[in-house]
Amino acid sequence: MNLIQKIKQKKEFKNLSDKVIKKSLYEYLKKNALDLRNLNEKDEKIIIKEIRAELRYYSGQFQKSSKNRLKIIENNSLDLLLKTHSSTSERIDFYPKLISIINSLNVKSILDLGCGLNPLALASRDITYLAVDIKEDEIFIIKEFFKKNKINGETLIYDLRDFAHKDFIPVDLTILFKVLDILEKKSHKLANKIVNTISSKYILVSFATKKLSGKNMNFPQRPWFLSILRKNKLKYKSFANKNEIFYLIEKNISPA
Repeated sequence: MNLIQKIKQKKEFKNLSDKVIKKSLYEYLKKNALDLRNLNEKDEKIIIKEIRAELRYYSGQFQKSSKNRLKIIENNSLDLLLKTHSSTSERIDFYPKLISIINSLNVKSILDLGCGLNPLALASRDITYLAVDIKEDEIFIIKEFFKKNKINGETLIYDLRDFAHKDFIPVDLTILFKVLDILEKKSHKLANKIVNTISSKYILVSFATKKLSGKNMNFPQRPWFLSILRKNKLKYKSFANKNEIFYLIEKNISPA
C-alpha cells in the first residue's frame, strides 16, 4: 500500500482527490529532502501524520457530516443537505440575499471556486454554472443535483494551489467563499494572482468573521485583501452577515 492510500485510510480524507494528496506529499518530501525509497516505518508514520494535518486545514474545516448525503439528494431535501456543511449551514438564511445580489448583476455564467455545496443554493436553470472543488464526494453530489434539476452545470475536481487562469473560460461572476484564507496562511501571492488574472466581470469573495471556536476575529475585514484591491485599483462593495464578510468586486471583463 502506497503513502497516498495510507493517508486516505482515515475517513475524513477518503474523498480527497489523489492528485491533491500527491501534491502535498511531493512538496513535503522535497522540503525535507526525503526519498520515498529510503523511508522506514517510523518515517512513514510521521509523514502521514503531518500530511493529514495539512490536508485537514486545507479541506476538512467545513464538513460537519457526510451521513445520508446521497439519500438526502435523492429526496431533494436541499436544506438538510446544506446543513451537512458548516459554511453553507450558517449561510442558509442569507442565500436569498446572495441570490438577489447575483440576479441584480444579470449574470449568465458563474465559476464557483472551492464551491463546497454552494451550487445547491445558488445554481439555477438560467445560469451556466461551473462548480470547482477538491472533494470528490461533494462534486458527485453537485453533479447529481445538476442532473436531477436540469441545470446547465459542470463540475471539476481542481486544486486551487495550482491555479492558472487559462484553465477556466471567461465568466460573468466568480465566487470564492471562505477560500482565500485557506489557500495561504501567510503569503498572499496566490490570492493576488487569482483576483487579478481570473477572466470575470465580477468576483464575489467572502471571509469568515468568526474563528472555528466561535470567537470574533480581530481583523475580519482582512486588511491584506483590501490592500490587494486598492493596489490594483479594483472597485468593490462590501456587506456582511453575522458570520461572514463579503466583497463584490467589479473587473469589467466580460465573457468572450
